[in-house]
Amino acid sequence: MKKLLPFFIALLTTSILTACVTQNYGNDKDTPLIENESSNNEIAMTRISLGLGYLKMGNTQQAKLNLEKAKRFSPNLVQVHTAFAHYYDTVGEPDLAIKAYEHALSLNGQDADTLNNYGVFLCRQGNYLAAEKQMLKAIAIPSYILVAQSYENLALCQLKAQEFDKAQTYLEKAISHSPNRASSLLQMMRLQYAKSDYKLAQTYLHRYEKSTRRFSADALALAFKIFAQQGNKRISKNYGNMLVKMFPNSFEAKQYILNELYSIDADKLAEQYKASLGSSKKNKKRVVVLSPQASSAPETVSLSSHGLKPIMANSVMPTAQQKANSQEQVTIANKQRNIQNAESVQSHATQSIEKNIEQETTNDKAALTKVALKEKNTTPMVSLPIHIVEKGDSLFAISKHYNIVMKSLEHWNKLRHPYILKIGDVLYLANPKSATKN
Repeated sequence: MKKLLPFFIALLTTSILTACVTQNYGNDKDTPLIENESSNNEIAMTRISLGLGYLKMGNTQQAKLNLEKAKRFSPNLVQVHTAFAHYYDTVGEPDLAIKAYEHALSLNGQDADTLNNYGVFLCRQGNYLAAEKQMLKAIAIPSYILVAQSYENLALCQLKAQEFDKAQTYLEKAISHSPNRASSLLQMMRLQYAKSDYKLAQTYLHRYEKSTRRFSADALALAFKIFAQQGNKRISKNYGNMLVKMFPNSFEAKQYILNELYSIDADKLAEQYKASLGSSKKNKKRVVVLSPQASSAPETVSLSSHGLKPIMANSVMPTAQQKANSQEQVTIANKQRNIQNAESVQSHATQSIEKNIEQETTNDKAALTKVALKEKNTTPMVSLPIHIVEKGDSLFAISKHYNIVMKSLEHWNKLRHPYILKIGDVLYLANPKSATKN
């Protein structure tokens, strides 16, 4: 779920202030004091910015002090009450947050940012229908420009409510409004993986890779699982190596080293999706998830020695309490039967997948390569050699290492002088435009 703070900061630059002039009297009633409401609104917006900044740092006292000052300057400014709602939400006062949101909307029921933020808040409170209503109101306002982000928020809210079909519909709308929105593409990958549509998840993976230059640990872990589920060990291993090299201290990298990402967050979502299909699907889910490797005692020891949390809630690793259970023998017998069924299902699935997968080619000159799986009745993707920027790298050093002219690297990667490289950036070592499809 998206944080609300960026919306409030954006309001500081997008709000249109009306320059209405009012006349009041000071201590000398014969001398009028001219006050400009536009100036008061500007001061209030500055106080809101300060208040939200303090709130982000955890200084709630200074945050509220600045918000109160903003309210004194502009008591009818919508952003003041929306900021108060965010403050009350942060300090754990949901009832006061609702009152603040409702008051803000009573001042301007067409404020799209407030409607979206209110919907996000209601979703976190578990009020999914009301949340959907508020965010759809925001999207319906013609002047609202953050439509893709609101659709993505709606999708995430529906996933939380386990309404998977509606979540997919909203993600499709988010991608339609912003085709290169990496976060929406990543969420669609996650959803298709949960629905066991690995081919479609792979398609969105390729789109995600094209839309972003900055990979994340969870994205690489998901890419590993997508290819692993299709039986493509070589490509999945490439993604696993990238995960360990780019994010060596991440939870995902440590889990890959320990158990080859036996269970990730997307697996939790897959369990919820299968459970939503009915009791028969739920039973099938339990058979497939069980794995003899997952119940090994050494893996439990490795987790504790590395200071990591348990893999996932659905882990089947035995505990001392489970071993002491009087019905242990019955449980073990049931698991053995389930494991045999799982091995049979996986064996048939692997044979079916192998018939539809052709051998891919890869460029071994680069440190790591992104290889696209050739699919039946689809246009194959062409692999390009890449270099992942590490600490101490420079464009000159990279060009020298691969014996490539710097101007070529600059052109292929759309770089501008001075060349600013960040750790984790992916550089093409060949011209993407000149790559031909077979």
